[in-house]
Amino acid sequence: MLQRLKAGAVAGLAAGVAVAVLVLVYDLATLDPLGTPRRLAGNVLGAPHPIEAADGLTALAFVAAAMKTAWAIMLYTAAHFTVFALVGVGGAFVFPSLVKGTVLTGALYGTLAGTAVLYGGMALLAPGFLAVPDWRLVLIANAVAGVVMVSQLVEVPEPSD
Repeated sequence: MLQRLKAGAVAGLAAGVAVAVLVLVYDLATLDPLGTPRRLAGNVLGAPHPIEAADGLTALAFVAAAMKTAWAIMLYTAAHFTVFALVGVGGAFVFPSLVKGTVLTGALYGTLAGTAVLYGGMALLAPGFLAVPDWRLVLIANAVAGVVMVSQLVEVPEPSD
């Protein structure tokens, strides 16, 4: 069982990396580097966008806003990987009862679990959240995460009873 927990956490972390890379590529393509994690961190932790916060402020206030935003992004990133590790652990126990190792199963699990965790978590942590990622990005990134997760879990031996 411990081996399955460890494998699930590693698979979840790999899926979290896949999502982070896809989101970074999306943000770079839209000319807003780190825009998605900044907005999500702002929803949960109240971090301002340094450029918007700097309107009429001194240079010191701008640096303070930038530091607060950087700190919020780091905290949100830590939460991102923790949640993905937990979703991976859940997947490690779900997949033995499902068709193992299929791309469709992984994409379905990633899309359902990842989307539910993101929007459910935002609704609980930031009920009046102002900014969410593009829903197409969420679905695609979570589907890819699920495929990555399943591909990592294929090699895990069945739990012995």
